Amino acid sequence: MKMSGLVCKEYELSCISPLHIGSGEKLSAFEYLYDRKGETVYFLDESKWISFLDKRGLMDEFAAFLEQRSPRGRNLWEWLLGKGVQERELRALSIRKAQAVKLTAEGEAKEKLNDVVCQTTLADGAPYIPGSAIKGALRTGILCAIIKKKPQRFQGFWQDFLRGAQEILRSGNPRGKKGAWRRLAADVSRKVEQEALHALSLPKQQARDAVTSALRGLRISDAVCPAEEKDTVILQKLDATTKRKKDGRMESEIPLFRECIPAGRKLRFSLTADFSMLETVGIASCEEIFEASRAYVWDGLRRQESVWGRKYAPLFEEAAEADCLLGGGTGFLAKTLIHALAGQEGESAAQRTIAAYLDDAFSNHKHKSLDSKISPRTLKMAELGRDMWILGLCRMREVER
Repeated sequence: MKMSGLVCKEYELSCISPLHIGSGEKLSAFEYLYDRKGETVYFLDESKWISFLDKRGLMDEFAAFLEQRSPRGRNLWEWLLGKGVQERELRALSIRKAQAVKLTAEGEAKEKLNDVVCQTTLADGAPYIPGSAIKGALRTGILCAIIKKKPQRFQGFWQDFLRGAQEILRSGNPRGKKGAWRRLAADVSRKVEQEALHALSLPKQQARDAVTSALRGLRISDAVCPAEEKDTVILQKLDATTKRKKDGRMESEIPLFRECIPAGRKLRFSLTADFSMLETVGIASCEEIFEASRAYVWDGLRRQESVWGRKYAPLFEEAAEADCLLGGGTGFLAKTLIHALAGQEGESAAQRTIAAYLDDAFSNHKHKSLDSKISPRTLKMAELGRDMWILGLCRMREVER
């Protein structure tokens, strides 16, 4: 559909695996209801919750409940049942619910419920994916495609990054290294984006100004679920590693529980493209945008498959249909342009530099000594019961408006 030189299309986003877009909100155990028997978390509607406590005369008792001991270990659902509240009354207090097989980290007491990092939702509790998140992922794929098309054009930025990395590594100030890495990455990223995307010629504007970016011609709406599909899942972070643990396993369970849009969920979003802008950086169709994203995703997945493909073959087979990686828990390789800048000749230098950066960012991980096969040495996953996934895998298909 063309309107005034614009191309407007509707897309269906299918979650191949669960997907988490953090809202910035984290709930403690006393802020949600967990039905342990039903393996379900109920997220409270705040206005209903306050009104319920007031009507039932439980305000003071709830305050005392919080003060008894660490509320992180208390199950609010079970406390309320003990006060004579019916299960149906508790379910009626929720704005949405989530399946949660477990909410206790390995080695913790069973009753010690963990915090839950919440998914981005609309006012009515329905989960959604911000259009900015989708555009950001597509932007990374577009940048990677432009770099790979003319690598010589960007070779100087890779050399600048290597020189900056070597200066940081020679630095004797461990406390300042994290900030130095952030500044270096931000500086090189900014220069790469200016070179690759700032192609519009506008009166009285300099090339470094954002208004000259060709991606002004790409607009993405929020992706929303059907109104009746609010249910989510809560998944514990799981890292597959290249180092075997004492118990023989090569997976590490991390005490981080994320609320996710479940696998199989379908959302809708619209894409508006102004090719008078996008063609200045070589993009002539919507299909090319998704081809660039798909190529970028598979560049990272192939690196991981070379290390973990034999052990987790079904996960990589499932990932074969992915057009995009979205959200939290997708790992370092889903967000970096280092390998694209380095090219094949700089592959080993890229791996060493990533390991060095991760050593400084996460001092207890010892990446330099352990990332001999791939850096970083972990494959980011999640599991629910017997199901296991690589997080954030999505498929995009055009649909009729």
